[in-house]
Amino acid sequence: MKRLVLSDAEFAAFARLLHDSAGLAFDNSRRESLAYSVTERMRANACADVAAYLSMVTGVGGGELQALLDEVTIPETHFFRNPPQIRALRKHVLPELLRQAAGSKRLRIWSAGCSTGEEPYTIAMLLRELLPASSGWDVRIIATDISKRALAAAESARYGERAFVMTDPIDQQRFFYLDTDRGGYVIRDEVRELVEFRHHNLVTDEPPFAPGELDLVLCRNVTIYFDRTTTKRLMHRLHGCLRDGGYLFLGHAETLWQVSDAFSLVSLGDAFVYRSGDPEAERRAVLPDRRTEDEPRPTRADRRRGPLDRRLVAELGSQPAPAEPARDPIIAVRTAVAGGNYAEAADLAAEVGTATPLRSEAHYLHGLALSNLGRDAEALVVLRKAVYLDPDDGFAHFLLGVSLERTGERLAAARSYRAAAGTLGSRPFDAVAPELGGRSVAELAALCHRLALQAEGVARGEMQR
Repeated sequence: MKRLVLSDAEFAAFARLLHDSAGLAFDNSRRESLAYSVTERMRANACADVAAYLSMVTGVGGGELQALLDEVTIPETHFFRNPPQIRALRKHVLPELLRQAAGSKRLRIWSAGCSTGEEPYTIAMLLRELLPASSGWDVRIIATDISKRALAAAESARYGERAFVMTDPIDQQRFFYLDTDRGGYVIRDEVRELVEFRHHNLVTDEPPFAPGELDLVLCRNVTIYFDRTTTKRLMHRLHGCLRDGGYLFLGHAETLWQVSDAFSLVSLGDAFVYRSGDPEAERRAVLPDRRTEDEPRPTRADRRRGPLDRRLVAELGSQPAPAEPARDPIIAVRTAVAGGNYAEAADLAAEVGTATPLRSEAHYLHGLALSNLGRDAEALVVLRKAVYLDPDDGFAHFLLGVSLERTGERLAAARSYRAAAGTLGSRPFDAVAPELGGRSVAELAALCHRLALQAEGVARGEMQR
C-alpha cells in the first residue's frame, strides 16, 4: 500500500475518535504518524480506502477501535528507566512507604499506562530488594494500560536484550533467567507474583482503587498524549485514589503547573516527584511547583535569557542599589560555552545549578556543555530539569531530544523534538541561538519536525524486527 496522506476531514475524524475514546490528542505535527497507523490497519483489514476503514473502526463491537489504539500507542520502555527516579524510589520513597506501613504490612501501587510491563516489574524488583518473598507483606502492584497488545506482552514476562539497556547486570542475573529453548529473558516468579495486569482506559473507566487506597502512583509519559482538560480530570482521579502522603511519579517532561494544586512538589536527589497532602511538609525539602510565590513571573525578556536572574532583580529592586552590582555567575558559564571550553562550562553551570536549583538556564547550559562533551547520560538529568522548570524553552527540548536519541530512546526523542518545534514556533523566527551553531529559530523548528518523524520511524522499525 502506497504512502497514505489523510485529508483534513479524514485527519479530523480520526483525531476526534481517538480523543473521545481514549483522550489521545493528535495535532498536525502527529498527522503523518497517525496516517502510518491507519495505513497499517487498512492493510491488515484489506480496506481499499480510508472511508471504508473509518466506517469499520466506528462500527459496532469496538474490536477494530481497540486494534487502532494498539497501533497508535507505540510502546517504548526499559527496565529501570529514568535513573534519577529509580534512585529516588530505591533510596527514599519505597523505604519510607514501607516504614509507614509497618503495622499493616499492606502496600498498594498503581502503574497507570504500564505499556509492556517493564515499569511495574521494575517496582516489584525494587521491593524484592527490601522485602523477601517470605516477609508476609500484602503487596499488590496493579498495572494497567489501554493497549491489549502491550498487556499481552507484559503478561508473558519475556523480554529481549533491548529492554535491559538501563539494567545493572547484577539485577538482570538476580531477577531473570535465560530461556535457552524459546529465547529471551523471563522474569522470576518472586517478582511476577507482585504484579497484576488489567486492561483499563484512564479517560473513560473508573480507577481500579477505592478512594485513599493507594500509596504510590506511577503515571509516567502518559499525559504527554493528552490535552490539558483531560490531564486535569485524570490528576483529580489520581489524587482521589492516593492516601495523604502518597506519591505520584510523572515523566520528566510532565508537570502539574496550572493543572493541579493538590500535590506538593518534592526534590529527591536529581528527581522531582509529587506528594499528596504532605503531612510532613514543614520538615521536608518541598519545592514550590516551578516558581516560588514571591518570584516574579517570567517576562518575554526572561524567556529569551536576559543576563540577570529574576530573583536577583527582585532582590535588587527591594534594596538600596549597591555601589558595584554583583556579576551574574551565569555570564561566566556563557563565556565558557562561547569559547568552546565545555568542561569548564559544565563545572561552572553545575555550581550555579546547585546554588540556584530553580534556575532553568543553569540546567540548560549545563546540559549544553555535557552534550558537547558527549556525556549524554549526564546531560539527560540536567536537561530534564531545564524543561521541567521552563516548558517553553525550545532550545532545551531540542538538546534533550538529541541526548535521548543518542542513548537509544527514539520515541522519547521524537516527543522532545516535537515539543521543541512547538515552543520555538512561538518565538520570532529571525531569532538566533548562537550556542546551537547560529541556527535561526525557523531553521531549528523545521529541523525538529524532520528529526521527530525520523526518530519515530526508526523506533517503529526497531520494534518490528
